[in-house]
Amino acid sequence: MSKTLCPIEALGMKHIDYKDVAFLRQYITKFNKIVPRYYSDVALKNQRKLAQAIKRARYMALLPYVLNPRATTAPVKTLVSTPASVIEKTEDELI
Repeated sequence: MSKTLCPIEALGMKHIDYKDVAFLRQYITKFNKIVPRYYSDVALKNQRKLAQAIKRARYMALLPYVLNPRATTAPVKTLVSTPASVIEKTEDELI
């Protein structure tokens, strides 16, 4: 078996910053779970640092803990109806 190089070590990163949200999003699934090592090929030492940085970013509200699946799937329906006087005015303007 050939040994794979850790992508974080390949970038030359010594410290994983919790404020670098764009970098941390690469190691989060679409459900905002931390990607395991066997998918991301990150070394154990860097995986621990990465998980700690993601947890700190969540605590500082830079990353969400969970996603709201209802917010992205269906449009929001309004319960407020338009008054009849507004509808009549728009119909009169059309004629």
